Amino acid sequence: MSKQRRLLRSIISIHLLLFSAGFDSLSATEIWLAPQASVPPSPLNRAVDFLDMFNADAPWRNAAKAIAVFKLYGSYLEHAPQDQVDKIVKNLNERHIAIAVEAGVMNGPEVIKPACGGPGVEGYSTIARAKLISKKIKSAGGSIAYLAMDEPLWFGRFYKGPPGRQPGCRLPVDQVIDLVMPVLQAYRESFPAVRIGDVEPSGVAYQPEWQNETRQWLRGLRDRLGSSLSFMQLDVPFAAGPQQVTAARRFFNQLEVLRTESLVGNIGIIYNGTPNDRTDKEWIDSAKSHIGLFEQEYKLRPQQAIIQSWTLRPTHALPETDPETLTGLVLYYAKQSRPGTK
Repeated sequence: MSKQRRLLRSIISIHLLLFSAGFDSLSATEIWLAPQASVPPSPLNRAVDFLDMFNADAPWRNAAKAIAVFKLYGSYLEHAPQDQVDKIVKNLNERHIAIAVEAGVMNGPEVIKPACGGPGVEGYSTIARAKLISKKIKSAGGSIAYLAMDEPLWFGRFYKGPPGRQPGCRLPVDQVIDLVMPVLQAYRESFPAVRIGDVEPSGVAYQPEWQNETRQWLRGLRDRLGSSLSFMQLDVPFAAGPQQVTAARRFFNQLEVLRTESLVGNIGIIYNGTPNDRTDKEWIDSAKSHIGLFEQEYKLRPQQAIIQSWTLRPTHALPETDPETLTGLVLYYAKQSRPGTK
């Protein structure tokens, strides 16, 4: 073989490797889906066809193939009838989609004067609730593969609370860890292999000493759990303005540093619309713009993309052929990041 031909083959091989690496970096993004689901007295909204998703012939076959994890709200599971949980778990098992639960994990603090935290503040829960949720999933023949903590660093450490309502306790990081551990252990008792992660708002990145305290949070949890958090997912309140996008980019970049220190596994971004969106189309268009902003304009490469809503919009999760539904948005994201997806 001539030197020219060997050189040409080497160049082609290098280009193929580079192309493959670039494609893998996109296709490696896990897609999570978390539709609105609630049972009174939860203040959350509910997709009108939420339970229809778990019929055998539900029209989201292609979206289901693209989804790695289906996230359920703990507030829903706590109050849902067992037959609903049975239906959901059976269908997700048949589709080979892992189950995640997003729930408060801060065990109600001992009496603190003045009163703070507890049931009046998001992110708190009890050991009994963790056991109840775990029992329902297990009774349905399922397993909690992922537990997503509902913003404990924010609500335990940084949250002040609105005037006239229950304030946050603003505890030191190590005390927040003390609060979450009993609830995390309750989930682990039922599901020893559960992968524990965290959801935090981008506003963390505007707090004093947030880099040091985030590192302290992750190190402390690693020491107590015996392993690093599996993931950190960013919740960006887009309606609050561009400063939250700036904060999210700052937070994302810091998390990439913390990944190199083996303090956290995957980084996720929650993609949604805003509470101000007046129609399903507006909500979906907002979510698409947020995807483009982070992944196309800013070139962020999250390992997890979470298609999630807790607001009124969009009203429907189905069908996947309707671009104004949540499963339609799943297919949109899959096609953007995975060329060839149907």
